[in-house]
Amino acid sequence: MGRRKSKVPLVRITVRLPTELLMRVDRLVERGVFKNRSHLVKQALEELIKEPKYQEVLNEKEDSFPTLRGR
Repeated sequence: MGRRKSKVPLVRITVRLPTELLMRVDRLVERGVFKNRSHLVKQALEELIKEPKYQEVLNEKEDSFPTLRGR
């Protein structure tokens, strides 16, 4: 079965995690809760940014956002 093409361009990032946390992530993937690490991370981030304290920041006017550094 081939990969499903995303309608949204994806960007690769690097994340450093403690070994124990990565072991738990891998356990969830191995048990079929998530199809892979990326799927788990995407879903976790989507849930995190739904929280009201982050929605306030996301709803601020764009000109008040700092410029991204390093890219």
